[in-house]
Amino acid sequence: MPEELPRVAGVRFRNAGRIFYFHTAGMRLDPGEFVVVETVRGPEVAKVVIAPDQVVVNELGREELKPILRLATESDIRKADQLRQQAEELLPEARRLGEELRFPAHIDGAEFTLDGRRLTFAFTSDERLDYRDFVKRAGDRFRTRVDMRQMGARDRAKMAGGYGICGRELCCASWLTTFPSISIRMAKEQELPLNPQKISGLCGRLLCCLSYEEEGYKEMRKTLPKIGQRCSTPTGEGKVIGINILRRSITLFADGQRIDVSDRDLGTVVRWDTASKSGDPPPSISRVDAIAQGLIEETEEDRMAADRAAAEPDWIDARPSFEPGPGRGRLPGGGPRKNIPARPPRGEQQPERPQGRQQDRRPPRGPERAAQPRPPREPQQQREQQPRGERPERRPQGQQPAPANLGEGRVFKRTGGPAGEGATERPAREPRPPRGAQPPSNETPPVQADGGQRSGRRRNRRGRGSGAGGEQPPA
Repeated sequence: MPEELPRVAGVRFRNAGRIFYFHTAGMRLDPGEFVVVETVRGPEVAKVVIAPDQVVVNELGREELKPILRLATESDIRKADQLRQQAEELLPEARRLGEELRFPAHIDGAEFTLDGRRLTFAFTSDERLDYRDFVKRAGDRFRTRVDMRQMGARDRAKMAGGYGICGRELCCASWLTTFPSISIRMAKEQELPLNPQKISGLCGRLLCCLSYEEEGYKEMRKTLPKIGQRCSTPTGEGKVIGINILRRSITLFADGQRIDVSDRDLGTVVRWDTASKSGDPPPSISRVDAIAQGLIEETEEDRMAADRAAAEPDWIDARPSFEPGPGRGRLPGGGPRKNIPARPPRGEQQPERPQGRQQDRRPPRGPERAAQPRPPREPQQQREQQPRGERPERRPQGQQPAPANLGEGRVFKRTGGPAGEGATERPAREPRPPRGAQPPSNETPPVQADGGQRSGRRRNRRGRGSGAGGEQPPA
């Protein structure tokens, strides 16, 4: 018949303290009850935190377990409170004794056993100290047996209690039973500022909460590329220069600019070689292809995008793509661009332009221009009937209607008499003699059709002769 395991219960002497196991000695215990147990120092009051049926056998050591003496009564609990208060009153006197003996450590706490025969002082020191002289003098003064217990900075904060930078009670004073190993590497992996005031607790050591999320950061970092790793993107190859673990985003340096890539595109559009930091990255693919291959799960945004694509008509995709025309800066189908000859370099003679085109463009002068008919003007009544703001329809060149009175335009001519009897042509004007030369005496100015002597009058006005009737000055 297999040997029955002893019934064991787990007890705790102070709040958030270490759990010790004792033999129940056949008693039926429930969590939350107070019991009196036998320890190395003597009898003490403890609180049951683990029932006998809840203890895991693997947690028990091979040492012989001491029994639980009895359930604590009200008198035991009252006596324990009185002894705790008495020990706190002895602390100032014990500290003065340590200053007299030049004890290099600071005494933080004291406590009595339940029978009051042993007093234990707790002190803080990073090094081992010789406290035999202090124990002897303290035993003579307090008339009891004195023990010393060395603590670290974390144990001191656990005993004193307080509130951390998060605004809650210290973990070590509320629920943390053991102190995990903390290193500065944990703060670096979590991308925390390496400022001692921000990553240190009341004890002056690194925060214990740095170890709570260490495993989570390691798992998330495995799914992200490392700093300096090459990644493939739709626009080309890039290099990782920054990582945000909580947001699961990276910062790439590609084509001379910084690109922020969110969690949505990681592993699909932006890809990297997870096995090697310096290996060639795999080619990037689209998000739709990644969903089809089962690399990522489809989200609600992907479903909405697929519905919008399915709702679009087919003729949108069937449209021909844009093909630029042969001419630069011209719309497609606009025909070939005009060939403009290049300008000759400076210093060379430019070819002469033909004169015929320029002469054709100039309007005719003289009687030819007067002979061209003018289009008739619209009557005032017709112009007033047209509404304002509306312009008459413009017809293309070559389709303008010919005027009705073409060839009936008036030609202005000079007449010979007052009644306009016949029109005579105006004789050609003779060239003027040069200044200083005298005209021949036998010549007379020509007579005009109206019987006036205009040539003589003009000469008289210019001071070339005096007298009426075109008389010339004497030679």
